[in-house]
Amino acid sequence: MGTSTRTETVTSNQKTEPWAGAQPYYADLYASAEAARKSGAPAPFPDSTVIDWSKPTQDAYAQMEALARGGSALNGNAQNVANGVMTGAAYNGTPANTYQALQQGLNPTANPYSAMMNSVANGALANGFGGTNALVAGANWQNPGVAATAGASGTINNNAGNALLNNGLTGTNAGMGLAQQAAATASGNPALAGYQNQTGYTNAASGGAAALAGVAGYNPAVSGFQGQTGYTNSGLDLAKQANTLANNNPALDAFKGQTGYTNGSLDQARDIAQTAGNNPAIQGFQNASGYQNSALGAQQQFAQFLATNGNPAAGMLQSTANGDFLNSNPYLDQAIKNANSSFVDQFNTSIAPGIDSQMAAAGRMGSGAYAALRNSAEKTTANAMAQNAGNMQYNNYAAERTNQVNAQNAIGNFYNQNVANTQNALNSVSSTDQAQQAARLNALTGMGNFADSATKNQIAANQNAASIDNQQQAQRLAAITGMGNTADAIAKNSISASQNVGNIDNAQQAQRLAALTGLGNFADSATKNAIAANQNYANIDNTQQGQRLNALAGVANTADSIAKNQIAASQNVANIDAQQQTTNNNALLNAGNLSNNASTLLLNAANQLGNQSAAQQTNNLNYLNALGDQYKYDTTNRINAMNNGATLANQDYANRLSNAGLQLNAANGQTAANSNQVGQQLQAAGMAAGLRANDYADANALLGVGQAYQNRDGAFLQDEINKWNGEQNAVWQGLINQANILNGGNFNNMSGITTKPIYTNNMAQATGAIGSIAGLMAK
Repeated sequence: MGTSTRTETVTSNQKTEPWAGAQPYYADLYASAEAARKSGAPAPFPDSTVIDWSKPTQDAYAQMEALARGGSALNGNAQNVANGVMTGAAYNGTPANTYQALQQGLNPTANPYSAMMNSVANGALANGFGGTNALVAGANWQNPGVAATAGASGTINNNAGNALLNNGLTGTNAGMGLAQQAAATASGNPALAGYQNQTGYTNAASGGAAALAGVAGYNPAVSGFQGQTGYTNSGLDLAKQANTLANNNPALDAFKGQTGYTNGSLDQARDIAQTAGNNPAIQGFQNASGYQNSALGAQQQFAQFLATNGNPAAGMLQSTANGDFLNSNPYLDQAIKNANSSFVDQFNTSIAPGIDSQMAAAGRMGSGAYAALRNSAEKTTANAMAQNAGNMQYNNYAAERTNQVNAQNAIGNFYNQNVANTQNALNSVSSTDQAQQAARLNALTGMGNFADSATKNQIAANQNAASIDNQQQAQRLAAITGMGNTADAIAKNSISASQNVGNIDNAQQAQRLAALTGLGNFADSATKNAIAANQNYANIDNTQQGQRLNALAGVANTADSIAKNQIAASQNVANIDAQQQTTNNNALLNAGNLSNNASTLLLNAANQLGNQSAAQQTNNLNYLNALGDQYKYDTTNRINAMNNGATLANQDYANRLSNAGLQLNAANGQTAANSNQVGQQLQAAGMAAGLRANDYADANALLGVGQAYQNRDGAFLQDEINKWNGEQNAVWQGLINQANILNGGNFNNMSGITTKPIYTNNMAQATGAIGSIAGLMAK
């Protein structure tokens, strides 16, 4: 570094004592210090010097503990997301179900209408509504009213009436004796002879009633109804002819002839399919797969050059960058000497003469105080010179360090510029080569696109031919269908015409039967009117006879009144005695009547049930017969409907294939969306740790507030400690200050060996020159 050092050993003996005026102060100083030591001063701070945690600090640590113990839902969610991705649960759902359903396949089965057509051809629909079975069941039908009537007849009895009869035969009335006495007088009723004369009364209308009874059972409509039992509907033969037309549709053979239909464009489509995959651009792309960038060799050579050669500017700046010029400025020593000469001149011309003048005036020249002042002045001057020299050396060193860093930066910049220029040139070559390769690939792509376009055009043309062929076949089938529909319409019109004839014939027959019914009703009405007139005549005759009998009854009633008064007393006794018997007999009689009424109701209900069942059975047989006929007419239409159903089933299967493709596309799209969502979830899960750290942000902020409170409390405590220490150390500080004042003269006895370095550079010489200041001062 251009600096050498040697040492020089100097032995000196000095003895300095305080002057007589200072010695008492020294004695008092030592005595005071000994007294302070014995008193225990300075005493330690009596209170605790530890700052307790503030309330915010305690709350912050409590929040941190609660967060640490409670865990984080974010971590659990992140683990669930990661588990879902690792186990595959995140990818399950609708797309997976769709893929599984599509992997299992659509499993197309036979047309469901084929079996129905076969069953119809084998006669499964013959009388499919059960008309034959219903007729057989009707022939074996038994009226349930017969069994109900038989059951009701078994319950008919008159036990209550028999009991009443037995009670009347064996009972004896207590008033019988009195009644016999009253009968002796009652038998002489004068009206008896009058009533005997009227026993041969004959109603004048009885002859007409007998005549009407002879003709009331004859109705002229009976023979008319009997003549209609063999009625035959005139539309039956037409219906049979229509059935023949309905079962022979000319379109059936035409459809059978089209079952082997083959699309004329099928062979051409197969040929196109075999050549559609032969794209001439494939070989070109394969040849381009071995492409190598022409700049690769130059880049490798450049890398080797950089590894073995440095920037030429680095050598010029390397010495500065290495720090070779640090502490080696050849002009620094002279600059320091020139700068310190002013301190020497100031000391010799101003400071030293001032001290000498002051001490001489005080009579202290040569004393210890004089020596202390000269030593302090020399020390101050030497320190100023050393500080100035140190600052200049530091500035020189710092400037050279700046030059060193700048040289290093310049070397790096030159090197980076060289690398960038070379790299740009190589990039230019690489870009040109890649553009050429891109042009080749674009040409191959264009060739492939045109080849694909040609193949697609061929396929489209073939598809168009197939579509035209299919349309032609559809027109043929439509014509056949129209022929079948026309034949169907003719058959249906024939059926409708025969049905119309049948309906008109039935309506005419219904009118005839209605006329016969009206004839019978009018005949019944005339007979009933004749019977009513005869009954009225008989009623008038009966009324006249009743008036005659009433006159006789008045005579009889007068005689009877006398007899009744006689009988009343005995009858009263008999009535009282028979009242209980009558009550019992009435109860039994009512029971018998109720039993008879119940039996009558059961018989009536059974008869009514039988009549209704017979009528219902008749209606059922008529309905089933008509339904069986209608079923035969409807068979052809059902077959046509099943043919249409088969066509719809084929279309439905085609739609299912199309929908399966749409479902697959939707599942693929949803899978991609699901993958993106999983990626976002994983990204969110990766943020969980940072978000978890944010949970502690408020607690950390609160902890900072608490620490601020603690720092302020610590400052107050430190102020109290400082005040305490100041009070405790006041005595010692005063003693130390007094000792410093007394020691300012440096009054010490010194004896020893001093070793000091001797420098060859200017700084060392300047420092050593301080030792020669004494000589300068002595001049």
